[in-house]
Amino acid sequence: MLVFSGLLRAEAPGFEPQQEQVIKALSDSPKLTAPQEILRDFIDGKPTTRVIVSLRRPAKANRLQNFKDMAVRQELRQTAYEAQEGVIGGLDPAEVWITNRFIYLFGFSAEVSPEGLEGLVDNVDVLSIEKDRILHAHLAQGIPLINAATPRSSYNGSGLSVAICDTGIDYTHANLGGGGFPNSKVIGGYDCGDDDNDPMDLNDHGTACAGIVAGEIETVGDYIGGVAYNAKLYALKISYGSGGNAYTKDMIEAWDWCFDHQYDDPSNPIMIISTSFGGGRYSSTCDSASTLMTEAAANAVAAGMTLFVSSGNDGYCDSMGWPACISHVISVGAVYDANFTTSPIGWCVAPESCATKYATSGCSSEWYSPEVPNSDNVIAYSNTASFLALLAPANWATTTELGGGYWDTAYGFGGTSAACPYAAGAAACLQNAAKVLTGSYLTPGQVKSTLVDTGDSITDGKITITKPRVNLEAAVLRFVVPPSGLSATTASSSEINISWTDNSSDELGFKIERKTGSGGTYVPIANVSADVISYSDSELTASTAYYYRVRAYNGYGNSNYSNETNATTCPATPSGLSATAASSSQIDLSWTDNSSDESGFKIERKTGSGGTYAEIATVVADVTSYSNTGLTASTTYYYRVRAYSSSGDSNYSSETNAATSAASGGGGGGGCFISTARP
Repeated sequence: MLVFSGLLRAEAPGFEPQQEQVIKALSDSPKLTAPQEILRDFIDGKPTTRVIVSLRRPAKANRLQNFKDMAVRQELRQTAYEAQEGVIGGLDPAEVWITNRFIYLFGFSAEVSPEGLEGLVDNVDVLSIEKDRILHAHLAQGIPLINAATPRSSYNGSGLSVAICDTGIDYTHANLGGGGFPNSKVIGGYDCGDDDNDPMDLNDHGTACAGIVAGEIETVGDYIGGVAYNAKLYALKISYGSGGNAYTKDMIEAWDWCFDHQYDDPSNPIMIISTSFGGGRYSSTCDSASTLMTEAAANAVAAGMTLFVSSGNDGYCDSMGWPACISHVISVGAVYDANFTTSPIGWCVAPESCATKYATSGCSSEWYSPEVPNSDNVIAYSNTASFLALLAPANWATTTELGGGYWDTAYGFGGTSAACPYAAGAAACLQNAAKVLTGSYLTPGQVKSTLVDTGDSITDGKITITKPRVNLEAAVLRFVVPPSGLSATTASSSEINISWTDNSSDELGFKIERKTGSGGTYVPIANVSADVISYSDSELTASTAYYYRVRAYNGYGNSNYSNETNATTCPATPSGLSATAASSSQIDLSWTDNSSDESGFKIERKTGSGGTYAEIATVVADVTSYSNTGLTASTTYYYRVRAYSSSGDSNYSSETNAATSAASGGGGGGGCFISTARP
């Protein structure tokens, strides 16, 4: 038995002694993230091994950050291609066989001989090399348990898609489109494991996950449709063949594919990714475990996609599997959704599990943990850790099954594999509610904080770690409903009154925005408290159209906007009103016109200072004087004037007065003067 750099080699058939020095040198390379794992195939006598290669990022790639800008994504794609090409072009194709070139990531996967691996290590643009591991699937309805029944009736995932990165989806199932590919439910996808365009499930695991997330609503036994039954699905098959295993490279490719195809259907963008696969054991965040997987996760999150990953089914009490441990994803553990039997169930757990366990030959791990299922209890097999994010229902889940049926036999579908799509479906409903009620989607960080902050606290009995179990109703109630029925009424040349209907019970108040004219830009003008449903907007410009909208707000954010409404202020108030006595029966008025679009002026008069004003005449807009005749001699009259238009009347002008002169005595041609002027 040979020993070098901590690696053991049995004398395996096919192992050539001349390779020993190459392998020894490789085992000392700092570029290999886990030398024992990467070199094991060579030590066991195999001619090749599978690896994932991370490349140095060009400086220009670091400024490409706004991934919601499709032009930035295209530039990133080209930059990544050039970096890959610069390294691949210099490799010996007889020693390195490229298995996958990622679209937006600075790296690739390959099958390599020892000499090919040595060539990669010697390349200055290669940062690190990791093993392309084989990953495994993480194996009545929990919808009532997560309080999803009521909110999903209003916010059912419409207008967005969830990508299922798993063993594919049986898109011929009646609840998953029931037709060819793509169809009305499964609107796109790709087979990353076998590199073809048909992501048909040949294993059943992905079909079960898809049914939990977004299977179309129907009642078949205990199946009542997916959590977000109106969401669309993308099928990303990451397993190869008909089995339930996948290479790391294909999981990376699937997340990278979602980034590339997020807006294939702009009406249903990919906003959620659900992945119930993984492996390994990590007691803290594991961003360095796979550089390219972490980079793919970071890209997806930067583009607005929220990633959910099952925590794993080993029964760990201080750790979880990869990629659930990546800091950019939301890890999901499992609880029972019901007390479905009074007999203990023996769950297989890892030897390292802290759950009460017993030796058995019936589990590949050689250990099992028996327990009686109780609703909302963390299941013995569910990996728990201090950095676990969420809990969601698992056993037993009645869901869609490969071939058109349903998982409806004893214990059904379960594991953290079921918990992950439950959480993903809840997030799809939450995002649907956010879009409807606030006008925009939540960021992935907001999705996580909302589900965590509103979840019901559940303590894992095997370790006394407490984590939130998804409560969709509580999460949706964080949003305030927009006000409706907004109306605006002109009060004067400088004031418009608005009012609205309050549709929420928990808002802190309302935010009022205004713009001038239909082409203006809305700006905030006031906040009012929750018990106020009207506002007087004053100090406005006369004869001007103003537009308004209102939204409710609380401590978690703003609602969507109300309907838009508008009103036009009245014309400007006339000024400089003066009155001059012309005779014992006539007083002449004049004023200054301060508007450009009034219809005319209304003139009002009263007799004496204690009288009551009454309208006596209207004149057209181009007239700024009026002769009031037929008056009584030696009498004081008071006047005021206002402009008017279709919007209403202006404020009154200043008041003015004049007294008619005394009546004259008799004389030639005397007698009463009879005015024909309009009174």
